[in-house]
Amino acid sequence: MKRKIIGLLTSLLLLGGCFNMNEKTEQEKAQKGTTPVQDYVGQGYSFVDGDKSAERVKKHEEEIKQEAINYMKTKYKTDVKVNNVVPARNAAVVIVESEKPIQFHTAVIIGLTLNKDEVGSARSEEGEVEKAIVGGLYAKAYQTEFDNLDSFTEKIAKKYDLLGKRNEAINKTSSVGYEKEYYFIATAALDFPSVYSAYLKNQEISVDDLKVLFSKDDALNEKMVIAMNFFSKKDSLPKQDIVNNLAMEIQNESGLPKGSYETTVFKNLIVNRAGLPNGESIDAKDIIK
Repeated sequence: MKRKIIGLLTSLLLLGGCFNMNEKTEQEKAQKGTTPVQDYVGQGYSFVDGDKSAERVKKHEEEIKQEAINYMKTKYKTDVKVNNVVPARNAAVVIVESEKPIQFHTAVIIGLTLNKDEVGSARSEEGEVEKAIVGGLYAKAYQTEFDNLDSFTEKIAKKYDLLGKRNEAINKTSSVGYEKEYYFIATAALDFPSVYSAYLKNQEISVDDLKVLFSKDDALNEKMVIAMNFFSKKDSLPKQDIVNNLAMEIQNESGLPKGSYETTVFKNLIVNRAGLPNGESIDAKDIIK
């Protein structure tokens, strides 16, 4: 799981470097903080040097939003809505969400032309939108199983007195694809070429056809990773046996989506500017269902 989080953090900070810890603005000082996961709704979410682009982003916000929407429709044949526009270094990161025909979150980067008061072209990080689409297609193909997973995670979180991310935080900060309160799908589109190609040709591809293609691309259910993320109610970690018990319950539960399950419990705090867990975590052994 830690490799997934590290990769995600790298993606989220894609627009350059770390904050200058010696010369902070007041805004950066506020962004430096942490918030309990149960209270985090995206406050302070930011990118490096975003303060330098903030005025231009605000001025051109509607144009930036439309560029992101057009980019997703033109390149990926998918309608999206904009959940957040975040200033970045000479750019804006637009957090978008698709609801139909599949559900996922991703990010589009809109450049700001240097030395000109105008909006540049749109792009996305390599493979990020593609993997989001594949995750959304998997959830569509196995909707009943994912409904079961939603109910199951709610039940075990209550049983072990654990928390998940709030929907408001997911909508404002998530770009990982298909994500819910206690889990997200972590996969690579390159592992599912038949699925992704079929979607670009036909966005209304049937559930039955999707199941056939997912089985073709991942016959052993090893490539589809479901990252199970829980949070402690306080800024400390539970004992290892609690996390092991969570994994065992996942192993024994029937009717869940097939895939490799990675189970992690984090401490309570979220890093405001990154929207990611702060501090250490405990992992359980991966499970393939």
